[in-house]
Order: sequence, then C-alpha cells, then structure tokens
Amino acid sequence: MFSKPITEIVTLLQKDNYDFLSSVDPSQMHELTVLGPDAPFYIGLKLLKRGDTARGISALMVMPEKNSMYLQKERLTTLIPLLLNNNQIDLALKILQQTGHSPQMVTQDWYRRLLTEIYFTMGIYREVCTLQKNIDITSLSVQEQGLGLFSQLALEPKNQDIINRITSFFLIGPVTETSRNLFEKIQKAQDIYLPQTITNAIRGRLFILDRSYGDALYYFNQALRRNRELFEAYPDLLADLGKAYQFSGATKEGIKLFADWEATILSGQTTSALITNNDKNKIRFMLLFFTGRMARQIKQYSDALNYFDKALPLAPDPQQRDACIWYILDTTLESDKINFIKTLETLIPIWSNPSYFDDLLDKICTSYITDHKWNELADIFTIIYQKADSPIQARYAYILARAITEGYFPLKDQFLFLGIPAGSSRSFVATELYKVAFETDKASLYYRSLASAFLGTQLQVIPEPQSIPSDAHTDTKKTKKEDVDPLMIYLSGFFTWGAADIALPYILEYKDQLTPEDIHRLAELLKSHNRWGDQIQLVSKTLFSKPNYEPTRNDYQLLYPLPFRDLMEPIAKQHKIPLEIFYGLVRTESAFIPDVKSHAGATGLTQLMLATAKDATWRIQREGGPEFSITNEKELEDPETNLFIGAWYLSYLIERTGSPLLALASYNGGMTRVRNWRSSQKSLVEDLFLETIPITETREYSRKVLAAAAIYGYLYFHMSMEAIFADIFPIQKITVEAR
Repeated sequence: MFSKPITEIVTLLQKDNYDFLSSVDPSQMHELTVLGPDAPFYIGLKLLKRGDTARGISALMVMPEKNSMYLQKERLTTLIPLLLNNNQIDLALKILQQTGHSPQMVTQDWYRRLLTEIYFTMGIYREVCTLQKNIDITSLSVQEQGLGLFSQLALEPKNQDIINRITSFFLIGPVTETSRNLFEKIQKAQDIYLPQTITNAIRGRLFILDRSYGDALYYFNQALRRNRELFEAYPDLLADLGKAYQFSGATKEGIKLFADWEATILSGQTTSALITNNDKNKIRFMLLFFTGRMARQIKQYSDALNYFDKALPLAPDPQQRDACIWYILDTTLESDKINFIKTLETLIPIWSNPSYFDDLLDKICTSYITDHKWNELADIFTIIYQKADSPIQARYAYILARAITEGYFPLKDQFLFLGIPAGSSRSFVATELYKVAFETDKASLYYRSLASAFLGTQLQVIPEPQSIPSDAHTDTKKTKKEDVDPLMIYLSGFFTWGAADIALPYILEYKDQLTPEDIHRLAELLKSHNRWGDQIQLVSKTLFSKPNYEPTRNDYQLLYPLPFRDLMEPIAKQHKIPLEIFYGLVRTESAFIPDVKSHAGATGLTQLMLATAKDATWRIQREGGPEFSITNEKELEDPETNLFIGAWYLSYLIERTGSPLLALASYNGGMTRVRNWRSSQKSLVEDLFLETIPITETREYSRKVLAAAAIYGYLYFHMSMEAIFADIFPIQKITVEAR
C-alpha cells in the first residue's frame, strides 16, 4: 500500500496531508493498522469529511482487537448507517455482531440502537420487539421508540391501539428531523400502513418544520375535511394548523374558522375526542390564542388583544401562559403604547420563565430610548427589576445611568426601590446604577465593561491570575491524564492523526464527562493546530456554560485568543485602528477562521464580500498602498490579504462616519443606513445611540465587537476600561458628574 516510509506517512497525516491516499485501492485500507491500532478509525473519519466515502468506509471497517469502548462506539455509529444507506444490510449486521462478542458491548444503549436499525431495515420486526422487551421506554431513544411502534404495527396491522400510539407519537410534542426520518421509513416499508388522515396530518406538520406553510395548509385541510376531531384530540396539531393559516396568506379564512370553532365548543357542542382526551378549555385556549396571532398578523390589533385576553385564563400550563402574555405585551407595545406600562405591571406577577421575555424587554428598551421616554423607561425598570434576567437588568441600569449622567431627564426619586435615598444627587444616583450594571450582569461583559469605565480602574472585570505558592512544584515525570484516561486517549487521537478539524463535535459529545483540566488540555491541542474557532466554541460551550463555575483569567484567554498578532498589530497600527477593536472585529466576524464563508458569501477573517474587496483594493492602490489582485473568494482566505483589506475598510468607515462605533455598525448594517439612523438621534451620546439601532442584528453585532474589544484591551494590552472607552467613543467624556 505504501510507497513511502512509515515515518514519512505518519508525518504527512499529522500535517493533515491526506492526498497520497487518493491513489490507494479501498481494499487495501486495512493495511493502515501498521501505523497504529487506532489509525484506521481517525483516518476513516477524515476521509469521509473529505468526501472520499469508499476509502472512508473501508478504513472504518478495520476492527483491531483492542480498541476502546469510546472508539468502537463512534466507529460503529458512523459506519453502520453508511452501510445501511448503501443497502449493505447483511454486512452491517455481520460487523455489528463481530464487535458485539463482548458482554460489555452488547449491554450498551448505542449497540441496541444500531441493532434495532438493522433489524428494522431487514424487516425482522419481531426481533426489534424482542430487543425492547422489558426495557423502560424512557431508556429508549426517540428513534428506537418509533421503530418499536412501527414493528408492532407490522406484526398487528389492524391493532387500533398501536395505530393510536403511533398517531400520538407523531402528533404530540415538537416535530423534528428525527420525526421526518421515521416517517420516511414508514413510507418505504411495504408492510406498514397508516390511515390517510393521519398521514396527511403528519405531512402537514413536517411542512411546518420546513416553514412551507402553504403546503402544510393543503395537507391539514385534507385531514380536517376527513376528521376534524383529530385536531381537537391533539392540540399540538391544532397549533400547527394555526401557524399554517397565520403565515400562508389565508389569515382571514383562518380567523373565521378558528373563531367559529371556539364558539361551537363554548356552546357545549363537544366531541368524543374532547371528552376522552383533552379538557375543552385547552382546545379553546389554542383556538383563541391562534386567532389572536392571525388577527395580529394582519394588524387587527384590537381584535387580537381581545382574543389574547380571552385565551389567557384558559392557558393549560405556565409555558403557554407566558406565550400568551408575550403576545399581549408585544401587541400593546405596537398599538397602545400609552397603556403599555400599566399592562406590563398587571401581567409581570404571573410570568413563569423570565428569560422567555428577554427579546421583548430588549425591544421595549430600544423603543423607549428611541422615543426619549426616559421617565417611562425608569418606570419599566422599577417593574421588571428582580424579575427580569440579569443581562436585561444590567442593560436598563446602564442606560438609565447614562441618561442621568447626560442630564436627559429630571430625577424624582424614581430609584427608591434600589435603596437610593430620596434627594440623592444625580452623580450619586448614576453611580449606584452603574454599580447595578457592573455587579448584576455576570453572564455578558458589554454593560459590565462600560459600567466599570465610569466607576474606576480599581474594579476587576476579569479575574487576576492566581499566585502559585512558593513551595509548590511541578512533577515533570507525572503521567499525563491523556496517556491513561480512555476518554482522553480517544479524544487526543484526533490530533495525533491530523483530524483536528473534525474533533470538536466528538469532544462536545462528552462535554459533561470532561473536567476543567481536560477541557484546558483539549483547548490547548486545538490551539496548537490553529483551530481557533473550535477552541472558542469548546470553552464557550463547556467552561462558560457550567453552572456555578467561576471562569479564570486563563479561561478568558482561551475564549478570547490572540492569534495572527504578527500580522494584526502592524496592520492595525498602519491604519490607525485601536488593536483591541481590530481583534474584537475579527473574533466576532470569523472566530479567526481564515477560510470561513458566510451564507451571504462573505469570506475570511474580516468577512469581506468580493465586490467590497475589489473596490477596496482599487482604492488602496490609488492611495499608494500595496497592489492586490483579487479575482475570486479563494484569494480572500489568505490571512495577510484579508486582514489588510479589512483593516483598510474599517479605517475608511471610521473616517467617513467619524467614530469607531458608527464604523462598526456600518461594517454590519451599511454606512447609508447608519448615517440615517444617526441623523435621527443626533442628541444622544454614541453609546446610547447604539441602543436605538432598529435592526437587532446590527445592534447586537456592535455590542459583541465592543465587548470583545474591551476584553482584549483589558486582558492583553494592559488598558483600563476608561482607556478602552476612549478608543471606542473618542468624542465622549467619561464622567458621572451631572451635565
């Protein structure tokens, strides 16, 4: 198989050079074991990622004797579905049975799931049922539950109880891609049949999943004409019918249908389905709630509020009550702003999940700042304080502190609920609100960082490094955990065999089993292979998502790495861009992935569109800068090229808009729009103007870049928050004194 020395081949693979394998016959992939017993697994996965399915499958079919349980699980859960898709069913069964000679193996849930898939595909339905016998249904995956039910129906095709259970399986709860996969299996199976009405209802729900609302409505109407009671028996199906009417353009028809339907139930004309399966108030809630949503869709706000108000006391659970409250508040904000605060005060005591309202509270804040309704904003803060999530509290507190600092509204002892004494000075009140923003929002750093700029340099935004006791020492001979722990051996193998680019999903699969020390080690391995984006994702989804875990300074350095400094620092200096802002932009745009592409077609570290890059290179050359010949997106994957053009473009936007903040907003939302927004809010200082940007994506993008810039300045460049604030908002003065 090998035309090169083994050591040279290992070096090539470790450097992610797999090209030489393209000339190897797939039947020879078993010879990869000479590289190491685990080599075929990692090489097989990598070949699959590269699109070389034949050689990838052949490599995964190699079964060394002493693979770990982790490796065998991933090998088989990847290989068996591929073989089934290739209709190599007998081979799939043979490989699984060969692996399952160990008693430890056959008791694994994943082994049972794979065997279930094979038996079902082969049509051996009785074996599927035998596998699931005496197993608690909660131990079965959704896929297994579905295949088990289908197998029972194949064995007893006229059993109405089984048909009812399959109907409930598809019509209760959310529809997912697993639902689609299982439905397709039923359609392919020659000996499994469902009634046409049920089939139409399932098809409709799957089209809702695709947001193809017109197609969904077609199939729902087919089912509705045959069996209206089905929708009453399954409220989730009724909710999907409501969505189909709301978003398909048949809204008025839907309003009439749902309103008449609810009136019929209210009059006492119930059905057997309602009596046996559901409380009729639950059905009435769903009908009224979606009638309100449909009325709101066509801007019939008064009617919508009437329907929502009728639905609210009928809400069957806290989650649906929150949904109804959300729509009442949002509709009132759109149509009856004068009464909004009173409505909010009435409804907030019956909220169940505060985070459900985060987007609405963000929208409310933006709306009242845009209208300069500072007293009303203070009233809203009074109402939501202690109820809203901490990031929302921090946003309101910071914004009100800034408005007080700038003298935008008179104080009337609005903040007694915070323990601020009556008659306190403006600067004292502002300082206390800055403290709320700093101390409350531990999850995100944007408002915490800005608040600290006004409170002073002595505040510790990021933990300082812990000092090591003088008598502590490191035992360099101590065995590394990844050398003895089976899980770490398995995960480290991705980096040994040049498969670092596919490692992250496999790492995250075991994130709950990894200690902080394991995560640090894996993050360092990703870093050593220049997988900066994966490093950021790993740390974000593990350490920064662990309850009660206090991130260290080292954790922040992993979350906000400093790659490409040899390129970025001189380029930023040349274009007179604060380095921390440049790093904040690149991290937000690309997570330091040089070849990343957006759905819109933007490419590279600074996410440049080809047309923008071409125009920029022409202007750079006209100004006497270096010549770039950009003809396609691939050329924008070069880090130096992309960083130079992106830095020039940001510098150009700063010059045209007059500030880094406006430039960053323009980078995302377009310079013309940002100028128009700014011209309508000339009286606001820039950090408060940011809060009025009407496009959520641009507003949040600007916050992310600025928060990252603050962290980079503080973490690496020894900058105080005041200095960072001055870089971001150079025309603003930092003071809490009243103006």
